[in-house]
Amino acid sequence: MLLSEEEQYQQLEQTNDALRQGQYQTAERLAQQLSTSHIEDVAINGQRFLGLVYFHQQHYAQAWPIFKELASRTQSVSDWFNVVTSATLAGNLQQGTNAFENAIKAHEESLDTPGLSVASMHLYFACALRDQSAYEQAFEHVQILRALYEKLPQTDARLLDLRNFPRVDAVLDLMVDVLSQSGDIPEAQEWLLEFGGKLKGTPPELIDAAIARLLSLAPPKKPEAEPEPKQPLKPAAPTTPRDRQIPLPMELREDKDPRLD
Repeated sequence: MLLSEEEQYQQLEQTNDALRQGQYQTAERLAQQLSTSHIEDVAINGQRFLGLVYFHQQHYAQAWPIFKELASRTQSVSDWFNVVTSATLAGNLQQGTNAFENAIKAHEESLDTPGLSVASMHLYFACALRDQSAYEQAFEHVQILRALYEKLPQTDARLLDLRNFPRVDAVLDLMVDVLSQSGDIPEAQEWLLEFGGKLKGTPPELIDAAIARLLSLAPPKKPEAEPEPKQPLKPAAPTTPRDRQIPLPMELREDKDPRLD
């Protein structure tokens, strides 16, 4: 039975309600019906809801192809970014990276103000990369975030909200998570101190708390090995000139490369 246009929009609302309430089977069934609608707006939203149903259940491998097909159709920043997060969390980092480039391009070409700022996209992509233990890639976005925030005339919460920038504490949490995997905690601590010193309007207590958390995440130091007890000296066996080994020059030794262990 075909639904009227009004009934289809009502079904969209029902799908949204079911998704919010965690009724995923109902939401999936309704979204699948709507995604084949002859009304373009209804079909687009139905497809989006279908991807979100899988995303909210952490079925990322099912979600990202749906979002990719949708984003190719709408060229929307948010649709491309749904591909970024779902593909990355599915472990497909290359698809996530490609989609991120498309999201940035769509943002630059958008005539309307996109819901996601560039800073937000870098933050959330880095969070997804962190969750996949892709710390080197995440650090690339952390560095971009640092540059973006250091250029701001003020970083208090009200002005960040006006610019649609994430709050500084959320950025610091990500930075600490990534820097704690660097293997050089003192250098990471200095990095955070330099960043905090360039922020305008951010309370020093936030930086202090971030550094304290960084130090708490540092791997424990290995205990120093106790020195081996010295062996009593034994008198050397008498040797004759024939018994003595003359050290070979470095060029002739088979073990001329210095040992690294």
